Amino acid sequence: MYEQVSPESSGCMGYCSDCGRSHGLPSQKAIPHALLLMTQLREQGRFDFELPPAEANPLLSTHVLYTAMRGKMFGVLVCEDAGGKEVVLRAFSGKHNGLWNVSGWVPPLMDEQRFNERIESGNVDIHPLTDLVLRLEKGSADWSRAVAERKVASQKVLVDLYTLYEVHNFKNEKRSLAGAFRIQKGIPNGTGDCCAPKLLNHAAKNKLKPLSIAEFFWGKETASGSKTEGAFYPSCTDKCQPLLGFMLCGADSL
Repeated sequence: MYEQVSPESSGCMGYCSDCGRSHGLPSQKAIPHALLLMTQLREQGRFDFELPPAEANPLLSTHVLYTAMRGKMFGVLVCEDAGGKEVVLRAFSGKHNGLWNVSGWVPPLMDEQRFNERIESGNVDIHPLTDLVLRLEKGSADWSRAVAERKVASQKVLVDLYTLYEVHNFKNEKRSLAGAFRIQKGIPNGTGDCCAPKLLNHAAKNKLKPLSIAEFFWGKETASGSKTEGAFYPSCTDKCQPLLGFMLCGADSL
């Protein structure tokens, strides 16, 4: 039996600087769908469980979630289309075995090809600096200089990657990741890759009204033990909440 939660203890929320209001979604309607997804992951052991076993992609096995890589967050968003029909979306956080786009799951907020191309071009600068750091005596002046140069190069790549993210809301507005992120103290690494932003972005782009969201952890527990398999958690405060106010704006008027 997996952990049940009240709507108040999960779901998602965020403050919108544009309208000066907090927006949020409860979890109650989404929890049964999330429990079904847990059952499918447990019984099928893969992400592409809607395909016959003979057609399954080995890269989409859940095996890696029980290795040293540990588990990840999954999410379900219950929506309503223009005709009042229920639509259920699902997402996984980040990428899985190098894959961002998986059939049956919502896509990331950026174009995967452009994202990978920018990483590859950045590695042309970063990898030689990494090799240099490894060759130099740790703590020396040259080592410190090489470490600093590598940090600058890495930060430039990260900033460039953020420009590839497109963040939509339910007022038909679109912003960059930096433009949508409410807190101006730096964007944490991985922002925009969690389940809630993926789900809401897809719903907004496809004119779906969001009704309820539930996110849960699946796989080997985190190293700190803060997340365990089958438990529900609200959207994270550092990466998601500063985005979700903008992303949810307009949803209550649909």
